[in-house]
Amino acid sequence: MTPEAVRQRLAEIAAQQLGWQRPLPEGSLAASLDSMERLALVVAIEDGFGIAFTPEDDATVDTVDDLVACILERAAEG
Repeated sequence: MTPEAVRQRLAEIAAQQLGWQRPLPEGSLAASLDSMERLALVVAIEDGFGIAFTPEDDATVDTVDDLVACILERAAEG
């Protein structure tokens, strides 16, 4: 899976789960999502990619680029 494919799937998940009709945020995800949106997105990402995030991921993922890298890492571990 390529980083671009992950970004595209993330945009689809965000549209489905959060009703987003805008591009993925360029800056901090924490600044763009409230706690309920973040939880819904995390669960949808885990389900959509067949991965499980670790507690450490929460501390290291801040931007969409960080999230894409994390998803690729977790998928490779799969």
